[in-house]
Amino acid sequence: MLDQPLALPVKQSEEGCDWMESVKPDLQPLGLVSTKSSLSGCQFVFPNNKGAQVHAYHPYGWITQDSPVMEPVEIAGIKGRTYAFDPEPATFCSVNMDVRAYASIAVDAYDVTSDEAGTRAEHCELAKKVAEVLLKKFVPLAGGKPAPSTVQEPSAEALKNLDVCEVVKFTHANYAGVNAGREGAQKGEGPLGPTCTHEVPYAKAVGMYTNGTGGLEAVPPKAGAEVRNGQFGTLKARFEQTEETCALSVQLGNGQVVQVDFIGKKKEAMPRTCVSAQLILSVSMLALITGEH
Repeated sequence: MLDQPLALPVKQSEEGCDWMESVKPDLQPLGLVSTKSSLSGCQFVFPNNKGAQVHAYHPYGWITQDSPVMEPVEIAGIKGRTYAFDPEPATFCSVNMDVRAYASIAVDAYDVTSDEAGTRAEHCELAKKVAEVLLKKFVPLAGGKPAPSTVQEPSAEALKNLDVCEVVKFTHANYAGVNAGREGAQKGEGPLGPTCTHEVPYAKAVGMYTNGTGGLEAVPPKAGAEVRNGQFGTLKARFEQTEETCALSVQLGNGQVVQVDFIGKKKEAMPRTCVSAQLILSVSMLALITGEH
């Protein structure tokens, strides 16, 4: 489920790190030395050249590349994973937490002087400790409140003059294994608004937004589908699931609807059609919130 508000701002800029000052007192028990905001993330430095960098701009999805470390973890009641892509002698370690929002929270821990200094075990431990502080302070599921500057939904003008293939982009579909590329995006026109189709032998993803502002009530459900109403982040949403497909429709504040219909073509795509639709649409929502298309 992705039914929770964003915990931290998703802008990749100094503005996206404006919450760092408020968390300094909570990190003092870990010996916080200094903080720094950058395009790559919000950075904290601890004693003995230990660093931690926080990212909050990617959804929690499956990891497909090889990883020498991949272990489940639970912190402050939130499930996640510890992972590291680089084999030893690299000592980098990351924790990625599923906070049930469009963007997960990831904490990378490392030695600030060398990729091979220190030990992976101590870096994993630091990443977990920093993640625990962040979860308890900013994630409602762990008893916190989102950072005050966090924007939770797209602006009323978010879709104005925006090409549908920029709203549900080929890079967004990549998150769910639909790697059709920019040239593979096929524009069309449906009864309610423009469509953009991304298709590979594995599956097809169709993005759509409505021209009208009548909300979900003005979007007829798919015939024969099991329909579930719910939340997508802070917005009203509807899932329409069949054996091989899942359409997720989300109502924006101005009454327009954005939809991703994920159609499985291979057997392995079928059990995760709704997860796939959620992944794609979460990236699309993040882009609409930040204006980065």
